[in-house]
Amino acid sequence: MESETFIEKLLVVEDDQTVREYLDALFSSKGYVVRTASKGEEAIDLLSKENFPVIIADLMLPDLRGIDILDYVHQKDLRSAVLIITAYRSMESVIEALRHGAYDYITKPFTSQILLHRVVGAMEKVRMEKAARDLSSRIVYATEEERLRISRDLHDEIGQSLAIMKLTLMAIRNKLINNSTEDIISEIEGLSSHVEETMNEVSRISKDLSPSYVIELGFSQALRLYLETFSKKTGIQVNSYLPETMTFQNPQQEIHLYRIAQEALTNIAKHSSAAVVDIRLRPLGNNLNFSITDNGKGFDISKGGKVSGIGLIGIRERAAILGGKVWIESKRGHGTTIRVEIPYGLSKSSNVA
Repeated sequence: MESETFIEKLLVVEDDQTVREYLDALFSSKGYVVRTASKGEEAIDLLSKENFPVIIADLMLPDLRGIDILDYVHQKDLRSAVLIITAYRSMESVIEALRHGAYDYITKPFTSQILLHRVVGAMEKVRMEKAARDLSSRIVYATEEERLRISRDLHDEIGQSLAIMKLTLMAIRNKLINNSTEDIISEIEGLSSHVEETMNEVSRISKDLSPSYVIELGFSQALRLYLETFSKKTGIQVNSYLPETMTFQNPQQEIHLYRIAQEALTNIAKHSSAAVVDIRLRPLGNNLNFSITDNGKGFDISKGGKVSGIGLIGIRERAAILGGKVWIESKRGHGTTIRVEIPYGLSKSSNVA
């Protein structure tokens, strides 16, 4: 699994032609790939087509404010560091820019060394964040490969061994019937039943681990079977609203959505004390919306809306791999909703059951 090469691209949004050309020449001479825009809408158009790790934007533009560009960056989750520059510094504008997610705020006139230093820091921050995401993606990918290996081992080795044990026990049983040793026969039959239950459990674990199982059955059917087993083991009622049939453009979408459901339901069973869970999958414009809601005890969302925990981190990473986003809504005493949205175009309409 290879990650995209990090390119040091810089977008300069400045209506003053002299300043714009100066910044273009300055950063180009340092090896950066530089694009420029004189208006806010022009900048947003560029941002919709290209990825820029760092953006330098004037606070006041002819059509928009630098704050509007900041809001666009965060709305689209572009993961760019934005430096706001202005000739009209005030404490209110500094606070506003930082509150909207600016990486830094620089007042004109500025020296080239100061600006270069700030851009180097911003570029390194974005580079490290991308490296962390790439590492997380590789970990998820490696986990799926390991799941597949364990699934094969369970099926090929343990499953076959249990099958041989069962056949051997039944053969012994048949031989002992003629000698009327009822007690021994009863014990063997009990052991045989236990082996059969173990085989069924191995089969279940193998199916849960293997991504090919999800692809072969289809996401909706595989998830329904998993939900049935989950309800029996936990006593939690699960109401599913899933398309009967649908074709995914990429098998990874099926696998990661299935794993997201597993992670979420495992968290619910362990921590929520919920009695009912609703799972919905539906198209929303050009995206696919997948939500899991429980009526459990809920929890307090920490400052900034960030939620920790291995299961929830895994959900975020899988959504990120698919180019999607995750929203988690919870309130103590009022349950929790996990909503995942990924880019997707349904090829045909589907009935929901």
